[in-house]
Amino acid sequence: MSQDQKRDAIIEAALKRFAHFGVAKTTMSEIGADLAISKASLYYYFPDKINLYAAVLLHIIHEAEQAYGPLVDQEPDPFKAMDALLKHRTEFIIKYYNVISFIRSKHDIPEELKPVFGSVHASELSRMRKMVEKGVASGRFRVADVADMGSLLFECLEGLRMMYLEQASSFFPTPEQFHNLLKREQQLSQIFFNGLTV
Repeated sequence: MSQDQKRDAIIEAALKRFAHFGVAKTTMSEIGADLAISKASLYYYFPDKINLYAAVLLHIIHEAEQAYGPLVDQEPDPFKAMDALLKHRTEFIIKYYNVISFIRSKHDIPEELKPVFGSVHASELSRMRKMVEKGVASGRFRVADVADMGSLLFECLEGLRMMYLEQASSFFPTPEQFHNLLKREQQLSQIFFNGLTV
């Protein structure tokens, strides 16, 4: 097994444990035992659990992007594209609920996770700008500054999510609460796009 294959196997084993037991309740020793490799060998690839967690997050984000990214990007109708993006995003959060909920247990985002979130935000911002661009190109939207309007849409949705997270009854919203948030995101994006419509 090559080094890349071994690294991928560690990420897959960690993902299974994180998804089933949660990140906090999973130890590096358990992941090593699942793969029949020593703890020292595990630490050769990942110096600590937070670095392994960052790799797992990148892995599942990449997997989700490959699964739904093209479907969203190829949809010519910006209303339908946004609806698909929001639905897929919610499905992703619920599918990996035990993995993602660990983030909310941290008061400050660890340095190791900042590049992951930076990448996700940049990707979502770019996609929203492209949706506004599609509407303008098709003659459906009238917008003076596409990039700025895409940024405003992104900021509005982020603000809604932050407010919703703050109001959640538990430290991390339940799957049902994420479904309720999805409805609000859909309403907000529809109002936003209706405001751009010629």
